[in-house]
Amino acid sequence: MKENLELIEAYLNGNLNANEMLDFDERLKSDPEFQLEFQEAKLIKNVIREGVKAKVLQTLKNKEASIKNRKITKTHTTMKKFISIAASLLLVVSLSYYGFFSGTSEVDGAKIFGQYYQAYTNIASGIERGSTVDLSNLKSRAYYAYDLGNYEEAERGLAELIKTEKNADNYFYLGISHIETGDMEAAKEDLNIVLNNYSKYTEQAQWYLALTLLKDGSIEEALSNLVDLSVKGESFKEKSLEILEKELGFKSFSEIDPGPVIVIEAHTRPEGEESGGLGNYTPDGSFIDQRQVQFGEVMNPNTRETFNFFNDRPLRGLREGDIVQCIILTRGKKGKKGYAFLLG
Repeated sequence: MKENLELIEAYLNGNLNANEMLDFDERLKSDPEFQLEFQEAKLIKNVIREGVKAKVLQTLKNKEASIKNRKITKTHTTMKKFISIAASLLLVVSLSYYGFFSGTSEVDGAKIFGQYYQAYTNIASGIERGSTVDLSNLKSRAYYAYDLGNYEEAERGLAELIKTEKNADNYFYLGISHIETGDMEAAKEDLNIVLNNYSKYTEQAQWYLALTLLKDGSIEEALSNLVDLSVKGESFKEKSLEILEKELGFKSFSEIDPGPVIVIEAHTRPEGEESGGLGNYTPDGSFIDQRQVQFGEVMNPNTRETFNFFNDRPLRGLREGDIVQCIILTRGKKGKKGYAFLLG
């Protein structure tokens, strides 16, 4: 039953590859019991989404009206029942709160960048320092220029190389080269591409993307990457925590659970149908050549507090009415909106 639910969850979230999709469809046709489980799981997810969405819309229309405790209790009981049946269909992440003591508008992102930035050492080309380099091919020339600190030449070479060799190495080092030459927009795009399309250099890409966003003044966008690294990262965990606490003024305190948080608005850019709203993939669905971002707002149904969120690594299939758990960062002063980070 658990394995079936995990498989169905992957199908509903669009996480199966082409061969797995074919196997799934064949099993639906030949296995009546599996088909029944699939229909029940789909029904449960739709009931949760539509029920919660309807509740959120009603709440927003009647912001001045108080919510009766009896109705809240009944709603929570219903939610818990659905969640216990279809737990694998929901995003479940530990929830923590951070208190924000200094406004992001006062943060000097360029100064933080200067303190923490250092170009990443080339480990991709296999060129050893002091050895003879074959400069007859484009890849060797590009990475040799990177090693010498000639980032303009490296930028030109890697940009040309990517036209025929789209891989994590080339995009990542092109992103670093862009930072060195001051092209922050191009750097953000290339580092985001690594983050969303490859398993290699993901932490490195997220770290340099966060620093780039800080330097560019996009403090709120940088937060999601720093929080993500501080929770799940390894190589840059301590540095990310240091920036959050020392430079940005966030301080973590005891874990609390305010109940389910509801997505009341979600947008993903670029848009596209083939990838479930995450952009225009190539025919095999494996690659996108643009920056992908997701942003919107969530609400705590208990307090009706709302929090903005921004993700450089979008959650597939996220829609209005979904129930999620997340990390919340709030400002110290009352009446100020906080920020939510949806981690899948």
